[in-house]
Amino acid sequence: MKYSSNFIRANGTQQGKFTAEPQDAVTHVVRLDDNECPGAMFLEVMWLMKDCQARGMKSCASGTMWVFVGSDLDDYEDLNAEIELWIENDLLTLTETCAVFIPAGVPFGNFKVKNATKPVLSYYCHVGDPTCTPARAEFPAGTYTDNVVYKYAPLSGEIPEGPPGFLQLLLYLDSERIKGAPYMETTWFKTDNDSGPAPHQHGFPEFIAFIGMDPENPHELNAEMQFYLGDVGEYDSTTKSTLIFVPPDILHSPIIVPQMTRPAIHFSGNTGNAYIRDNKDEGGNLYKVK
Repeated sequence: MKYSSNFIRANGTQQGKFTAEPQDAVTHVVRLDDNECPGAMFLEVMWLMKDCQARGMKSCASGTMWVFVGSDLDDYEDLNAEIELWIENDLLTLTETCAVFIPAGVPFGNFKVKNATKPVLSYYCHVGDPTCTPARAEFPAGTYTDNVVYKYAPLSGEIPEGPPGFLQLLLYLDSERIKGAPYMETTWFKTDNDSGPAPHQHGFPEFIAFIGMDPENPHELNAEMQFYLGDVGEYDSTTKSTLIFVPPDILHSPIIVPQMTRPAIHFSGNTGNAYIRDNKDEGGNLYKVK
């Protein structure tokens, strides 16, 4: 397959960038960046296994989205933990599945996981330059208290389709929900599936993720996912937790799930502020950012 190198599979050899104390509280899963795949954005997936903390504040050269997902399929909104994250002088206390957006240049940090009874899946992405430097909070309290979303609730009202029982919608983020935020959506895949979404392409890069939800075996997907990328009919198959980089203007999709023994997380996103189907009224699959 021409784009097989764009599939970054978890294999236990990558080193995670995020660290906390104690060190064994964080289990690195898989990372995507420009070194792994030229042109890709930075994205890291990890499990927060127990109470921990990462001291200090930093700011990044580009915006950062940080996502936390509860691991209990029967109560997917509950993190079963309390997460503290400071953005400037605002303390966010997070207890539900959510996505946080930190604008470029804004200090954030002094991260803490408290009262964890189950592991929390987490991933964060820098939408541009990933360079981060130590920083101090300067803005008054109350500036960034609303920079978090908790539901899959795009203001357009457009909801993805799937066979009955296949999807559990979790989160949707874009600049209409939080000013300046990039597009991102997160769902559970709960069963196998032999259809959709239709092949399409767009003029911006995108990341696609399939992540196993067994924190004791984080590299295993416990399913088979087939993702079509490139020429019509070309796909790669994975049974590992996997991040995929889709370059601009490259045809991709559908996603096929031939088999599944345990539900998995799927998420995707790009560097634009919103993700819309430009010719939806004509039934087409031309997408753009705005």
